[in-house]
Amino acid sequence: MNEQLNHPSPNTLKRFEPLDRLDDVQRELLARSLHIHSAGKGTTLLQEGDTTHFSLYLLSGTVELISMDGRVTEIDARSPQAINPIANLIPRRYTVEAMTIVDYLMIDGMLLQDLIRGENEGITATELPTDSGPFDQAVTENKLSMALLEDLEKDQLVLPSLPDVAVRVGRAMRDENTNARKLANVVQTDPAITTKLIRAANSPLYAGVTPVDSCAAAIIRLGADTTHKLVLTFALRELFKTRSTVLKQHMQQLWTHSVKVSAVCYVLAKVSDQFNPEHALLAGLLHDIGNIAILSYAERFPEVASHGEVLEQVMTDMRGMIGSAILRSWGFIEDLIVVAEEAENWMRSREAEADYADLVIIAQLHTYIGQPEMAHLPTLDQVPAVKKLKMGELTPQLSLKILDKADEKISRAESLLQI
Repeated sequence: MNEQLNHPSPNTLKRFEPLDRLDDVQRELLARSLHIHSAGKGTTLLQEGDTTHFSLYLLSGTVELISMDGRVTEIDARSPQAINPIANLIPRRYTVEAMTIVDYLMIDGMLLQDLIRGENEGITATELPTDSGPFDQAVTENKLSMALLEDLEKDQLVLPSLPDVAVRVGRAMRDENTNARKLANVVQTDPAITTKLIRAANSPLYAGVTPVDSCAAAIIRLGADTTHKLVLTFALRELFKTRSTVLKQHMQQLWTHSVKVSAVCYVLAKVSDQFNPEHALLAGLLHDIGNIAILSYAERFPEVASHGEVLEQVMTDMRGMIGSAILRSWGFIEDLIVVAEEAENWMRSREAEADYADLVIIAQLHTYIGQPEMAHLPTLDQVPAVKKLKMGELTPQLSLKILDKADEKISRAESLLQI
């Protein structure tokens, strides 16, 4: 990589977002501090996973962005995409390679933030200017991702709240004096959750010799810990909703996927005997919790809401970061936060024993067997998490047998979430 010692002009900087929000003096000072870099064809400018905080702006030439799943996006310096910094999310979601000789700028992220905040303290990411021109997938995707990231970093992103009954049951669980009757008094403030809990206690997964007909009796049968996890699970259903008619199908697909993964987690936890089944059920339901916030946020971006491919890519890029932020704000324990962060990290490799993130990874791959999505995913025998799960040698064929044999149990677990 060669470096030219010339500086960009202030007018050159004005081409780019958010540099166009700087005043003339700020752009003049910034231009003097920057050098134009050049690189030859085939040079890697950014590596996927890189965490260095700088923004890369393309001045001339063409680059390609290569995602982890092999998707390739081409960006030319003259295209609308190039007004934004290239692959700016941290850690980087793409490897960026030069397809031609390119000139570009590298701007320190902290310096840029300080400049923007200095003159635009009242501006939030949701107020960033939008193009009035024709729809461009990469531009639109980048705007939503940048808006989400900026609001998250500034603590301005509105995260979903844990339903009230789940909060109160959690508080009661921390009280040493809580018993089944007191816990029932808390649960019964929500009639819908009460009904679901009694049905769960009478379901084939937990049923005893005689049916229970009261909340307290259900809690005694289930136990306090299982009750807590089931209340959380039932309460979460309320979050998978949207006012947008355009996004309703996405939210329903998210719920259906989460329920399937949750049910498979429950059954695999039973089969492997390494995990708490109810905690596994909750982990499966929470693994994509970040997508709820992204879908809710997308209501402000109609051009994204109506383009499923763009929305899917934003969710792929940001679900882990936002999901972990949600669970931290709810005060959840670390193993579930790790699930939200790592559930899509298929080649995740750790020396420690299998954890719930490993379980969710395997459960997801089970649900994709025989589906079109599997063409872009590793097979079970390639995934490090499989070797940690005490289920023998898992292969796609064996997994189908396991799922087929456990089909009734999975259906029961799914029914438990749908009651």
